[in-house]
Amino acid sequence: MKAGDVMTMRVATVRADATLAQAAQMLIEHGISGLPVVDQDGRLIGIVTEHDFLRQHDGMRRRWLDALLAEPGGQITTRELYDRRVVNVMSRGPVSVRVDTPIEEIVDLMHRHRVKRLPVVTEGKVVGIVSRANLLEALLDRSRGPRI
Repeated sequence: MKAGDVMTMRVATVRADATLAQAAQMLIEHGISGLPVVDQDGRLIGIVTEHDFLRQHDGMRRRWLDALLAEPGGQITTRELYDRRVVNVMSRGPVSVRVDTPIEEIVDLMHRHRVKRLPVVTEGKVVGIVSRANLLEALLDRSRGPRI
């Protein structure tokens, strides 16, 4: 079994120059926890995840936590979600795989790099993504045996 057998083909991606608010909205709308980040030519340059919003970036995490804990109408603002760009928080140089990458290698890469998803690329462009959910779905399908 290979990446192409289990990957999600309709992949939501985000541009590096998108606002953090736009990226957060995409994560919510698609019900996912991470987005491949692409350049203007559609080439993979990074990944932005829910975790990236909570990591420390120039004191941003503390300000966002303060904004979440503030009383409605208080002095704390989340303006940075609209002012800052994905490029400011994304993880650069993400691990990726090819369509023909064996599942065993994908699982090994996920464990070794402590990631939950791997973009699938062809000539540098995102053509799919393999997540842990894709692997669980394939395992469940396999456990059900051949369909009659």
